[in-house]
Amino acid sequence: MKNWGKFLALFLLLPLLGSSFLSCRNAESHTPKDDAEDQQEEDFPRTGKDDITVCIDAGHGFGDVGCGPAYIGAYEYEITLCVAQLLRDKLEKEGITVILTHDGSTFPSSEEISNLADQHSITYKPENMIDNNVFSAYERVIWENVLDRQTAGGLDLFVSLHVNSVENAPQVSGMSIDYCEENPNRSFLRGFSNNLKKAYLNAELTDSFTIFEDTYEDSFIVTKYTEIPSVLIEMGYSTNMDDAQRLRSEKWQNAFASLLCERICYAFGK
Repeated sequence: MKNWGKFLALFLLLPLLGSSFLSCRNAESHTPKDDAEDQQEEDFPRTGKDDITVCIDAGHGFGDVGCGPAYIGAYEYEITLCVAQLLRDKLEKEGITVILTHDGSTFPSSEEISNLADQHSITYKPENMIDNNVFSAYERVIWENVLDRQTAGGLDLFVSLHVNSVENAPQVSGMSIDYCEENPNRSFLRGFSNNLKKAYLNAELTDSFTIFEDTYEDSFIVTKYTEIPSVLIEMGYSTNMDDAQRLRSEKWQNAFASLLCERICYAFGK
């Protein structure tokens, strides 16, 4: 395999299941689905619904800055918020309703999330709801479920945006997308991921794009504790010079958001 060094380094990392979203990989469970059979075009668009609502999560922020600057010259939360806002604006222009999990300045308290979860009979672990200056992964997924209940017709897609990093392996680069194999919308998520991979590679916005169909045990928190179609997208590595150059470019950020908007619209027939 041409990029075997990248994938070997990628697989040796362990998944992080705490309040942070740093993307680490487990060699046994996080198996790339690059050889997965591509979905037929009839999987897209999904029809039968006129009003589409997408929830966008700008990874990290507040007391959790995410990946350090490395080559990128900025923290992860700064990049994710910028791209999330660009994506929101583009989707709204296409007539899609967008909800951000936070605005970069404030986020819902654990008490607010818990109270609303109780009102909507959403199951959660109270011991994981902690009021501090960190909007944890667990709090975000419960908030995701609350927003789904509060939205007429529910959420149609949840997208969590991130920047990856790996220590002592500057050669590791590329985009990736994760979803949980036990999500009831697995077929849609697989087709969406394959479609997204083709689009970004064809547009030359990345050198590589890996799809991870994660087991429930090793899925990211924001994709495993929900039945909403949910994906976590790593836009590139702050520890790779080529990726970092792209990530800090306003032109690239705009192109990334435009293409993601286009593929979301395509997936839902907009």
